[in-house]
Amino acid sequence: MKDKEKQVQSFIEKIKTESAFRKIVKIDLIEQLIKQWDTNWEKKAYPTQIANPLEIALQFYRDYNEQYYEMIMNGIKSQKIVFTHDSGKSFVNTKNGVAKIRLYGNDGDVFIIVHELAHFIDKSNIPQIVPDQYWFLAETFSFYMEKILERWLEKDEYQQLISVRENNRMYFEMKMLKVIESELYYEALYRRKGSIEEEDIDFSKMESIMEYRTPNLVNYLITYPLANILSEYLLHTVPIHQEKNLATFCMSADLYKLIGDFSKPKNKRSPK
Repeated sequence: MKDKEKQVQSFIEKIKTESAFRKIVKIDLIEQLIKQWDTNWEKKAYPTQIANPLEIALQFYRDYNEQYYEMIMNGIKSQKIVFTHDSGKSFVNTKNGVAKIRLYGNDGDVFIIVHELAHFIDKSNIPQIVPDQYWFLAETFSFYMEKILERWLEKDEYQQLISVRENNRMYFEMKMLKVIESELYYEALYRRKGSIEEEDIDFSKMESIMEYRTPNLVNYLITYPLANILSEYLLHTVPIHQEKNLATFCMSADLYKLIGDFSKPKNKRSPK
């Protein structure tokens, strides 16, 4: 079988598999999110003015929550937290609680470190801040800590960094939602026809979907724009240092209202 035929068959099998997954939010909500992010966001370069992003991230956690800070320092000392400049993505192994945090050598590393350390804290905390049954909220806690960091960094010298981070969140989430839109289109086509033929396929959309090897693709990708919206809501809802109630607050939230509120200028910056 030729390479192109293999790719097409792999894609069709992926669509069949993915169409069986129940989506964590209603389709009309996903469509609302797609419409909300349907703007030409462009990725921006981070400034390179901070000499030691790790030092700033650690000071932030020390100021915010001494218990979190001690968990982090113990993780670093025991090498459960490892910082690297190697290629590949940052991750936290949910089974053994080991965190590998990739740094890029720019000021955005402050946000990467705080984000990934929030995952580490969540998995190391007893009880977990986000219980396993609410796995789809795991990014929400990390985004929430990022936005607490934004408040902590409220100085003129950090305004460019904060602005770029806000922009780049929207940029990457826009890309994710375009993939979700394509994925849902082909899932609906497969359910309607019972099959997908090569002539049905837009190959640029196929390639964008196949870039992700993660199963349960729509549910995985949707957690990021949801995290952006829910974390904004939590900033105005959760009492300081009460993250243990995060999942409860999120599960009781009205997503239809929150998505509408998120469109207001106070909650995000428009692309230039």
